[in-house]
Amino acid sequence: MIEQHLGLARSLAARYRSRGVEFQDLEQVACLGLVGAARRYRSERGEFGVFAAMTIEGELKKYFRDHAWVIRPPRRIQQLRSELATSYRDRLTDAEQQVLACRHGVTRREVGEALAATTCFRADSLDVPARDGRAPRSASICDGVDGDHAGLEDLLDLRRVLAALSARERTLIRLRFFDELTQQQIAERLGISQIQVSRRLTRVLARLRATLEAGPQFASADQGTAGHVKRTFPPQAA
Repeated sequence: MIEQHLGLARSLAARYRSRGVEFQDLEQVACLGLVGAARRYRSERGEFGVFAAMTIEGELKKYFRDHAWVIRPPRRIQQLRSELATSYRDRLTDAEQQVLACRHGVTRREVGEALAATTCFRADSLDVPARDGRAPRSASICDGVDGDHAGLEDLLDLRRVLAALSARERTLIRLRFFDELTQQQIAERLGISQIQVSRRLTRVLARLRATLEAGPQFASADQGTAGHVKRTFPPQAA
């Protein structure tokens, strides 16, 4: 029975061609579904070809559901996408999407997400030119970042050196530069004088500046000054 229905398995797999999965993979899934159908088939279930076709279709759909996503949407969007498959067209007007939303008891936004999820099985290349002749997407991928990655590198370096500070030093930095408190307000918060706050800020900022300028070697340098870090804030400043 398996050998006689291999053509059926291949033809069902061909229906899912060009959806982002290699045809050879689809063919293997279909053939495994055919084998499973042969194992479970009983004569009282009717004609084998019909039973096998239903089993193979189920295996192909399950494969797409579980393994074929390039971007995996939430399960509710997956289910809605399947329900909308018969109504899907390349473009639906807002009114048509609203009708589908009312019919399925969901929002129009969810309908849009479900329709967009149809392309989640296939990733488009960033180097393919746009249809209107414009530059490929890769040429504009840095738009909005001023085309400069130096700022991002500086930010990552700063996060690393801040992580090397003691908890009390990080608190001081947070109060001054994130909460934007004045030195007097920080002094009142920590129970020390404004002069002490000024001196400690000066020392911490000097260390941060020197560490950043030192480059990749800052990790070992920070470890060597661990004792100094602990002495920066006396216990009463906690």
